[in-house]
Amino acid sequence: MRSDESKSDLPLLDITVAEKVDVGTDKVLESPHVSEGPGRIANSPVPSIFVDDRGEIHRLRVGGKRINMLFSKKDVMRSGYLHNHKTFSFVVSGKVEVWLLETDGTKKTVYESGKFLTVDSFVPHILHFLEDTIILEFWEGKFQCWYYHPYRRLVQLQNELVANCGNKDDVSSSIGQFQRLVPADLGEATKTTTAGAILWLGTGMVVGAVAATASLLFLAGSAKHRS
Repeated sequence: MRSDESKSDLPLLDITVAEKVDVGTDKVLESPHVSEGPGRIANSPVPSIFVDDRGEIHRLRVGGKRINMLFSKKDVMRSGYLHNHKTFSFVVSGKVEVWLLETDGTKKTVYESGKFLTVDSFVPHILHFLEDTIILEFWEGKFQCWYYHPYRRLVQLQNELVANCGNKDDVSSSIGQFQRLVPADLGEATKTTTAGAILWLGTGMVVGAVAATASLLFLAGSAKHRS
C-alpha cells in the first residue's frame, strides 16, 4: 500500500480494456487500439535535450549505446506506448509507479530510488510519477514504438488534470503545447561560431592593413622613380 507521503492530491484516473490483446508478442500490433508512435523519439538528434512541462529528456550516446536520462515532475504520466525492444531503467531519485498491460488487466508496481526495472518488448505501459523523479533508461537495437491508445488517452487526461489543478502553482497549463528541442552542444557551437567570426574579422583587418601598406609603398616608389 502506498504511504501517505507518496499520495497525490489529484484524483487517480483508471482504465479498463475490454479486448484481450496478445501482449508480449508482435501480434499486439494487430490490435485496433495500436498505431504507429511519434517519430521524434527514434529520430531526435543525439545529444539533445527535449523540454516540456512534464520535465526533460536528455538523449545521450555513451560507448556507442543510446541512453536517456529523464526528469519528470510529480503526478505527470509518460509513455502509453509499446516498444520493439526490452527496455531497462534505473531510478536515480524519486518514485514511479509502472503500469504494465497483462492478459488479465493492468499490473501496477512502485519503484523507488535505487531500484532497477524492465519493460518487455511489445508490452503497453505507463510511467506514473509519484514524486519528482530522475530515471536512466537504455535498450538494445534500433528503437521503435507504437501508441497503445487506451493508455495514451489516460496519459493525456492525467497530464491535463495536472496542468489545470489550481493548487499547483509550479505546473504550467501548457502541457503538450510548449516543446523545445535543444542540441546539447548548441552553446559550444555558438561560442565557436562567435570566436570564428572574431578571428575572421581580425584576420581580414590585418590582411587589409598589410595590403594597404604595400599599396602605399608601391605608389610611393613609383612616384619617386618618375621624379
